[in-house]
Amino acid sequence: MKPNVGDINFWVSGDSFPNFCRLYCDLVFVVAEKVYWGNANIIDRNDVIVDNDEAYNDHYRWAMHQHHLKRRRRYTLKADPEYSFQPQDIENNLIDIIPFLIEQGITIDDVRQGMRSGFNSKPLRLESLASKLYNWFEENAPIKLDGLQLQNLRKKNPQLASL
Repeated sequence: MKPNVGDINFWVSGDSFPNFCRLYCDLVFVVAEKVYWGNANIIDRNDVIVDNDEAYNDHYRWAMHQHHLKRRRRYTLKADPEYSFQPQDIENNLIDIIPFLIEQGITIDDVRQGMRSGFNSKPLRLESLASKLYNWFEENAPIKLDGLQLQNLRKKNPQLASL
């Protein structure tokens, strides 16, 4: 993947993998900025890229334990706060995208196969469907939690923190 500013990413979690029946959208992430790290293999908590302690724990502290990059540059994607959100139904539940994909002519087996990479999962490129899915959420998600709301929810629920 080579994400660019303006790309729409949908972070999803299934009820089971690889034979999921539901894919819940955890986050609609519209890329606002692509920021390259000064050093591809380590980042300090006080680096300007790191927004706060929670962000460091979730997204950066693992870098020193990953494979060492020699030629590639590591980057961080920053979400557009105006267009990124967590979609929820009226009962505060995450929304399953499988019905939308089936409506678009994509079978659940196609999705399962497209997301499979050995025993792990991989990103599934939606191409032109990304905008349609975004608009579907705009119309069908009565609750849209923005980054500040999610950050406050996390602070009130420490069990949601990364280990």
